[in-house]
Amino acid sequence: MDAVKWMAKRRQISINGTPYGLTGLPVVYFSPGSGWNYGARVQVADFSRRPYRYKLTLHSVHSSEGKRNTHVRLKVPHLSGTGFGLNIVASIRRDIKARYYGLSNDSDYDRNLTDPAHDNFIDEDYYHYLLKKPRLFFNLLLHVYGPVRMSLDLGLERTDVGRSGAEAFYINAGTPDGVIDGVTGFIGATLVWDTRDDPTIPRRGVFHEWSYETSRNSLLSLFFEEIDFERYTFTDSRYWPRSERLNIAHRTIVEALRGAVPLYSYGEIGGSRRIKGLGGSDTLRGFDRQRFTDNVRVLTNTEARYLLGTRQAFKQHLELHGVLFLDTGQVQPGFNELRLQDLHITAGWGLRTYWNADFVLRGDVGISREQLYTTIKLRNLF
Repeated sequence: MDAVKWMAKRRQISINGTPYGLTGLPVVYFSPGSGWNYGARVQVADFSRRPYRYKLTLHSVHSSEGKRNTHVRLKVPHLSGTGFGLNIVASIRRDIKARYYGLSNDSDYDRNLTDPAHDNFIDEDYYHYLLKKPRLFFNLLLHVYGPVRMSLDLGLERTDVGRSGAEAFYINAGTPDGVIDGVTGFIGATLVWDTRDDPTIPRRGVFHEWSYETSRNSLLSLFFEEIDFERYTFTDSRYWPRSERLNIAHRTIVEALRGAVPLYSYGEIGGSRRIKGLGGSDTLRGFDRQRFTDNVRVLTNTEARYLLGTRQAFKQHLELHGVLFLDTGQVQPGFNELRLQDLHITAGWGLRTYWNADFVLRGDVGISREQLYTTIKLRNLF
């Protein structure tokens, strides 16, 4: 009975007896920072095996102001006849509003410097920079035993950083290690304990990941500043069903960077799925994206997810969930400087629409002492 319910939520068509799911949406919205955004996200999955035999994701969104985010991802959890899985990602990103406010848990955000009406005005994009980043990522999964798996990660990326405006904070203040951009190859490894009931929309279980990554461009440092750094990331996500409708989810991430770290790497968190932090749509919802950064980053996300209703429409299964959340986080130069009284805290609410238990539309409103932050994403937070 459980298998029948699982398949009924996901299968849309069958070809030669193989059940497939096809989900996707056009993307059209206006953002003050990037203008009109337009594109689409499409997912195709073979559901002849749990959680799927393979899933292909195509995502491409461009904006009228020059922002671009395109990626293609193929994930095969189990290669038939082997104990291996495969994940390949190719992406091209052009972020016209990447942020840098300096290294510190108490970094200053002086809005007068970006306000044209103020006497201290410098530039509306003073805290922003332009980031161009094509990337190719290859991930080989090894299923060790039961919920335990390991992976070997290989990748290549080129990063170009430039000013978004006439003046830029990262130039005037200087970059953390004197490293801005370049071409890097990276190698990583992960160890995972995963007992979640579903990788896309989990409702029970634990996801526990240790991740290591080393990135360098020594062979190419003749043309770029030398990049040579390591990233250690620990992620722990847990899910507790409290009733048929209520689910509690909690995530903790601890990360440390060491070495000659380039500017762009301070603005993201590693692991099997890179996210922006701290601040924005993935971490401290309520603060501006990439608001706080330093060599050590600690964050938590806690969500109470409540099923508001389900509906079958045109043979599609839809679920609507209401969410209350609390996020915390801080950054420091080292672990010895971490203190409870230095935590940044945000809270808010949101909605989740689940389409065929595979496609997620997420909207959140976060509140902090600095601002009200709203976001819409086409994936779950964790």
